[in-house]
Amino acid sequence: MGNRQRIIEAAIELMNKNGSVVGTNQLTEHLPISPGNLYYHFRNREEILIEVLTRLRSDLDAQLELAPGETLDAGRLARCFTGGARVLWQHRFFFSSAMELVVKDKSLSKQYREFCIRGTAQVRTIVQLAVTAAPGLQKLTTAERDKLAENMWVLWTSWPRYTEVINGYQLQEKEIKRSHEHLALLLKPYLNAGFFSDVIRETKKRIRCELDAT
Repeated sequence: MGNRQRIIEAAIELMNKNGSVVGTNQLTEHLPISPGNLYYHFRNREEILIEVLTRLRSDLDAQLELAPGETLDAGRLARCFTGGARVLWQHRFFFSSAMELVVKDKSLSKQYREFCIRGTAQVRTIVQLAVTAAPGLQKLTTAERDKLAENMWVLWTSWPRYTEVINGYQLQEKEIKRSHEHLALLLKPYLNAGFFSDVIRETKKRIRCELDAT
């Protein structure tokens, strides 16, 4: 692993542990590398955060982006939930401290806004495919579908900060994984009962496999 990659990894590790207060001095001490070496790769902390955000977007795409013509069965929807929760945990500092991180840098703020717009659009596609594949008793208009997708995105991205407050600012992975339960409940009225049960079963199966793997 080159120093550029090591700096990104260290930023994620330290900010997950200590929050948005971590700066370049803490990064050089942690690695350890000289300040000159860090500034050879990144001019400031914001450039590091842009790289972290790029990785975050790529990791989330791997979970939520559907291939052209791909169908959304119960297993694929479960993967969206559990895979999304895993990405949320791996980059939890970005969501619990988003405002503090982006407010001082216009470029980072713009890219984070675009990331949220992209994520909401991905969730909107997932919702549309899910309710089309297994429609429930309640129907969604296009406007309602868009609002539901936005609600799901807001719930997902605000979950780390909420759980921090509830748990005394100590984020726990099991609490992050609980986010998928709340996301699924938002969809429940619009899905066939049997399909929804399959999604929950597949989700629990995936979580058990991940726990066994660790």
